[in-house]
Amino acid sequence: MKINLLNFLFIISITLIIPAPVMSNVKNELKRLEQEIESIRQRVGVSAGSRQLNLYGSFRPVFTLENNGNDTVLDVRDGLSRFGLAGGTQVLESSQMFFSGEWNVKLAEDGRIEGTRLAFVGIKGILGRLTLGKQRPPHYRLIAEHVDIFNHASSPHGYYNQGPFFVDNMTSYHYQLQGLTIQAGFRADGATGNNREDMINAGLGFNHKNLYVGVAYLRMVAPSTGVRGPNEEGDETESIALASYIHLDTLYLAAAYQGGSQSPEGGGDLDVVTLDVSMAYALAHRYKIKAGLFIYDDGISGRGSNKNKGVNLTLEHRVADNVRIYGEYLVKYFDQRDLVNAISFGFSYDFDAEL
Repeated sequence: MKINLLNFLFIISITLIIPAPVMSNVKNELKRLEQEIESIRQRVGVSAGSRQLNLYGSFRPVFTLENNGNDTVLDVRDGLSRFGLAGGTQVLESSQMFFSGEWNVKLAEDGRIEGTRLAFVGIKGILGRLTLGKQRPPHYRLIAEHVDIFNHASSPHGYYNQGPFFVDNMTSYHYQLQGLTIQAGFRADGATGNNREDMINAGLGFNHKNLYVGVAYLRMVAPSTGVRGPNEEGDETESIALASYIHLDTLYLAAAYQGGSQSPEGGGDLDVVTLDVSMAYALAHRYKIKAGLFIYDDGISGRGSNKNKGVNLTLEHRVADNVRIYGEYLVKYFDQRDLVNAISFGFSYDFDAEL
């Protein structure tokens, strides 16, 4: 059992003023008390770690030199800085209630705390994990997470996920049996979108030793913008995604394909495709090389298209267990715009403290 602050100060004080034999007896008594408290915890079925609360976060400033064909811009940007609180409580012999709250920190915009990333409560046990609130959807956990390994937040490259990164008003279920993972998510907000469901997302992942394969189905209905009149649904998205990776001692190689249709409320159907390949190779002295190939096709022809493809190369150095610095070069080719190339330097400082 951990000694609290008052016990610690008490020990320091008496160490300075009490003779060694007496001090030895005091230590023995404290040890005996700790053993008795632990015995009581076990009798009532409450372990020492039955309650926990953690403050965690990651601050990720990025300095970027970017050229878009017309101008060169120097800018300090942000690579998805955030902080959060997470905790859990043992409620039954084999079950635990848990929660998480996480918020964006806009380092490049006056350091504002803006936008909630996570806000959910759940319960987990032998039958799996059930969670309600704003959380990562199965699509991200099963597909996108495995190729989204860079320090990107549209600075200058944002990962083109066919599904959302976070979903509010969502109920999700997660079950894992050896190497098989089953995930399902359901979003329902009666005030917007469809009267019954706004999102259905489900998939499977299978991990065997160093190899992973995952598949996910996603259907979303956005709130109506009123283009077609009252009582109409908004944009619809339906997609199937596949992902796979192999993780060896020093090499990580992953790929993800996302293909689907988008039905805008005020226009015709679009076929959208993304392909991402990500690689990381560990070098000596805690250096790592990362490389990425990305292709995005929004299904739009002509000047309104945002179709692009590109590559990026990153050299990263972990200077401490919770501190990384990196340099990255990226080039991005557009069908209807000038190419973008950028050099970025940044670092990531992570923290996690038990309260």
